[in-house]
Amino acid sequence: MMDELDRKIIRLLTKNSRLTWKQLGEKIHMTGQATGLRVQHLMDQGMIRRFTIEQHYDSIQFITVYMSSSDYSGFEQMIAENPHCIEAHKISGDGCYMLKACFPDAPMLDKFCMQLLRFGRYKVNSSLRQLDCH
Repeated sequence: MMDELDRKIIRLLTKNSRLTWKQLGEKIHMTGQATGLRVQHLMDQGMIRRFTIEQHYDSIQFITVYMSSSDYSGFEQMIAENPHCIEAHKISGDGCYMLKACFPDAPMLDKFCMQLLRFGRYKVNSSLRQLDCH
């Protein structure tokens, strides 16, 4: 079970996963060693799964896919092999999959959308700007 200190650690690491345990500890008023143990516990519990970077993209598209085909594995393989797909989620609610993608230009997006038609229909929403939520 996470407490307020765990939530603070996660918020700080979300903003900058390169903080050393000492730097992180200074922000939460703990020693570097105690902070490292706390982070390790969060990792062991599955609350922190990985440390990564966030790339900057000029234009991001959110694509909702409505499957009419039952070829889910073929669709998932196509998505996994596409370098422009940043994230893919199987979803409940409106649609079957939600994709986060970044294409260098409209013709590349159009080509990708034509490939999607093999599996069903789609809806594309483009991000106007990203908000900082943390």
